[in-house]
Amino acid sequence: MRIATDQFYQQSLASILNDQAQLSRVQQQLSSGQKLLAPADDPAAAAQIQNLDAAISATQQFQRNADAASAQLNLENGALTSVVNGLQRAHELAVQGLNGTQSAQSRQGIAAEVQQILDQLVSVANTQDANGQYLFAGLQSGTTPVSQSGTTYTYGGDSGQRFLQIGPGRQVAVQDPGSTVFMNVPAAGGGVQSVFKTLSDLVAGLKANSPSASSLTNLNNALQNVLTVQTQVGARLNAISDQKTLNDNFLLQVQQNRSQLSSLDIAQAAAQLNQQLVALQAAQQSFARIQGLSLFNFLR
Repeated sequence: MRIATDQFYQQSLASILNDQAQLSRVQQQLSSGQKLLAPADDPAAAAQIQNLDAAISATQQFQRNADAASAQLNLENGALTSVVNGLQRAHELAVQGLNGTQSAQSRQGIAAEVQQILDQLVSVANTQDANGQYLFAGLQSGTTPVSQSGTTYTYGGDSGQRFLQIGPGRQVAVQDPGSTVFMNVPAAGGGVQSVFKTLSDLVAGLKANSPSASSLTNLNNALQNVLTVQTQVGARLNAISDQKTLNDNFLLQVQQNRSQLSSLDIAQAAAQLNQQLVALQAAQQSFARIQGLSLFNFLR
């Protein structure tokens, strides 16, 4: 079969261009550190990588949500600790005030300290987070939870709770409404009343030199109520910590799987680069020899 010189030329040129393309691809792989430069290189692997990237992004968002939830619950926990300390002190003062040896004047002094505790608890109930949102207003986070008119204390929030997604199918409440923490506390004799009314009644009784023994029951109820909420907050913080560990482990596994699919074996790629260089040089030398061939070179 006769092969024309032009055909030799075209075949050699095509071989050089192919070798150059292969060399360029390996160089790009080494430069980027990535095995796949385009989805067409391996469509199945590219689809897997896309799914893994989505899983990584979602898990990272879960972790950010978990951090935000922890910050919010730690803020609430600190506020509740302040409430517990205040109620414990108020209980001690109530016991003192109910002692029959107390004079009217001494009860005035005790009443003044209870009033300070009451004012402090109102301030705590109106705690705001770093974004200026009220912590104990339920879903009405832009509304001041507790307002005062004389000895009447009104709740302006609702009974809703805000949740954050911290894992696949797992949410956590990031606050407790003031209606649960401060307002609807079982009262002596039945019914419910607020922590603020309990303290306000104690102040009034002390000032009148006739404190009621029911104040102790109501303060105990208020204290137990807040401690129950605080226990729930602690349980949520523990749940968040556990979920963050699960998220970290899952994220590590997914990232390892992605790396196996996409990351380049540097040693193997370097060896391939050398092979492509040798192949290109051989093709170029062969092409140069073909270009120099002519029948007149053999005629004397």
